[in-house]
Amino acid sequence: MKLWLGAALLLACFALALALLRRAEPAPAPAAAAPSSELPQGWGSVVLGAPAGALPPAEGAQPQPAPAPAPSPAPPPAAPAAREFELVVSPGQSLSTICKEHYGTASVALVAALARFNGLSSPDAVRAGQKLKLPPLETLQAH
Repeated sequence: MKLWLGAALLLACFALALALLRRAEPAPAPAAAAPSSELPQGWGSVVLGAPAGALPPAEGAQPQPAPAPAPSPAPPPAAPAAREFELVVSPGQSLSTICKEHYGTASVALVAALARFNGLSSPDAVRAGQKLKLPPLETLQAH
């Protein structure tokens, strides 16, 4: 037990001495004084103050008027209208996987609507190599 206590005290003294030595070290020079090529790897510098290239106004100079506000930007162009897409069914694909990939959802109503749109007797009637028409989502929801 005494050995353990002595080791703990020695470790605490070492940590205290290390902390005191770190406080006694001189502060590093400001990074702004050194060009970026002289900075250690992974270090950068930030200069606070006036923006780069800004000069104080000359004495007696007239202040320049503020620039006119920029015109408002033109509205973004309208998205192109969704078109019907034709897909050749690959082996292993089903109507539900096609709906999930193309429309982002495989709801039962959407799968049934796609089957009706393509004239299939049931959603399970799709076969590899078959061509399916994939209309815009709005068309299927109205179908």
